[in-house]
Amino acid sequence: MPDDDLTQFVRPWLQYAPKPAPRGNKSYDAFISYRSSDRAWAMALYDVLKLGGWQAFLDQYDLVPGANLETSLTAALQASSAGVILWSSRTKDSKWCERERNAMRALADKQNSTFNYLFAKLDAEELPLFALADLYVDFEESPEGPRGVNLLKLMCGMRGIPLPPEAVVMAQQVDADAKQVMIQINGAIEAGNASKLSEIGTSAHPGVIASPGPILAAAQGLIRLGKYEGARTVLKRALLLFPQSVRGRQLEGLVLRRLGKYQDAVDVLSELKAAGHQDPETLGILAAARDGLFRETGNVLHLRNARELYRTAFKGDPKDYYTGINAASKSLFLGDRAEAARLAAEVLPLVEKANDEKDLWLACTLGEVYLLQGRVDDAAAQYQKVVDNYPNAAGDLRGTGEQAERICSALGLSSQDSAKVMAPFKMLG
Repeated sequence: MPDDDLTQFVRPWLQYAPKPAPRGNKSYDAFISYRSSDRAWAMALYDVLKLGGWQAFLDQYDLVPGANLETSLTAALQASSAGVILWSSRTKDSKWCERERNAMRALADKQNSTFNYLFAKLDAEELPLFALADLYVDFEESPEGPRGVNLLKLMCGMRGIPLPPEAVVMAQQVDADAKQVMIQINGAIEAGNASKLSEIGTSAHPGVIASPGPILAAAQGLIRLGKYEGARTVLKRALLLFPQSVRGRQLEGLVLRRLGKYQDAVDVLSELKAAGHQDPETLGILAAARDGLFRETGNVLHLRNARELYRTAFKGDPKDYYTGINAASKSLFLGDRAEAARLAAEVLPLVEKANDEKDLWLACTLGEVYLLQGRVDDAAAQYQKVVDNYPNAAGDLRGTGEQAERICSALGLSSQDSAKVMAPFKMLG
């Protein structure tokens, strides 16, 4: 089926999605409140609201790094017509949540206010006591992002209007289709079946093309497996169907960088950055592409720029361990061992509980912190755990191994110690 004919499947549910309220003097239709561990879900919500014609505020896209965070967030919330608070076991932080909820409650309680807010519950974690009387929508069955009936409930809740009964049948079908597809995608990733992921990502199955989540999940799976050309094909289609998807553009930049097309990756990510998306993902992938240009050309200015991009992103979100650890490693490569040690020490508390390897990147980062601190045996053992637990993640782990090798060289480790660190990565082939 030609891609031009797919629009009949992509957007039929949108006819039931409520349009945002008249904005008046407000800047945003919705304020998305979240913690960094739920950033991927927040980005998926941002994309799908944008698809429905809503202008959402997401701090990682709209705040300038280095600005006063609390003041900026307060101003953005006051400039929003509605709010949603993401809540999960990964991000439970009652003090943060109570502050956000109370601010939204105060806006809703103002005389003649039309501000509405509710919670999006992402897993089985119960809401905190102070929020038990608040409205919430349960998204436990859609970890890839919002969709179907519950997405429409969320949008209607922010508008303060009921969900039209005729919308339920259509949205339930979207749910069923997407759930089936996500099971297939996750199974293919677990099995290391790249051809299955490519087949799903380029199919006309309604569960793939009704919302951005599934098709981007297929692309991410291919990236994890190191099948970059296949991922590029899926992403091309995703961006044709969902041209406003910020996450799709970020993944496009990531694939180009992994393919060694560093300048192309810089072009894609720089365009996002110029559009105001100065979030850790955009800045981090852009920084990695700049580092690639350094390795390609030997021009140290690219490495310095990469370090500053990572450091700026980490300053903007001090809990973003990915940009923090990369700022540390790039400082080491620049000969600034003191700054590398300082940054590694700041990252350690963010990842030190990653020994269970439930999160690939947390576990990889812990190994890198150990290595930067000269704890060779601990680093080697941690990297071995990662490889043992993620044998199919060759694409992701190849980059981790390359980084570890560069750190070994920059630290001046003996050939014996370097071999010990690199041994787990040799098993990947």
